Amino acid sequence: MVTKVLCLTLALFCAVSAASENRLVGGSPAAITEFPSVVALVYHYPRPNIFIQRCVGSLISSWHVLTSAYCFTGSILTNFHIRAGSAQSLSGGQMRSVRQMIKHPEYDEETRNADIAVVILNQALGISQTVGVLYLPPANTILPVGLQARVASWGFETEDGPQHASLKSITLTTQNLELCKEAYEDDGEIKINEDQICALSESAGTCFGDSGAPMITYNNVLIGLSSYYKECGDSSYPDVFTRVAAHTDWIMEVAVAPTGERPLSRTVV
Repeated sequence: MVTKVLCLTLALFCAVSAASENRLVGGSPAAITEFPSVVALVYHYPRPNIFIQRCVGSLISSWHVLTSAYCFTGSILTNFHIRAGSAQSLSGGQMRSVRQMIKHPEYDEETRNADIAVVILNQALGISQTVGVLYLPPANTILPVGLQARVASWGFETEDGPQHASLKSITLTTQNLELCKEAYEDDGEIKINEDQICALSESAGTCFGDSGAPMITYNNVLIGLSSYYKECGDSSYPDVFTRVAAHTDWIMEVAVAPTGERPLSRTVV
């Protein structure tokens, strides 16, 4: 039976070592049942009347999508809609229009600080095998270096390549933040700070169009959102993610149902 879930579940977990300009390089095909919380943020360009998968988001309740604030740069909010429950970014699944978008008040486009936004849908999604929600990490959780996590998105193999419509996934490993700062110290477009996660793989990474793509740890906890990359798939530059745990309290505060209710709960699982 399909049900509408109005609660946001907060996971207590122990991390164990083991944008719009980004799309996955070196990814493997993924079924939507593997990542039922992943949604496509599709944008309508009235001229020439085309629809493009612009960014990626994650369901954190049947009403709410978490994504990057950068996704909405230079956009018109009413031109967005959300596609959930499909491995194809432009077909299938459930469609919803956007009621409201709330950027983090400390978001800075130049440095990508607090690159996070909550999208409120006009109608709740039905939860099923192909539409689900992710858990949020406890506030201010610090992740260890060497933690492996999966990233799911749609996208290009290279910046010059064609856009892939089918969902892909990669596995990245979290990196030392000080070393990441050194890698980006001459890059004037971003300033690495403790509210971010750096992660890489020798053979995969984010690229053009992955902005907002979720970084998910082994127990379905949403730990990061794709925010910045340099040289698609180049392991000299770790991929940069917004650290969700730095903003858990803010998310819980603003993720309110359109009815005015606050059905969100801090359930520990």
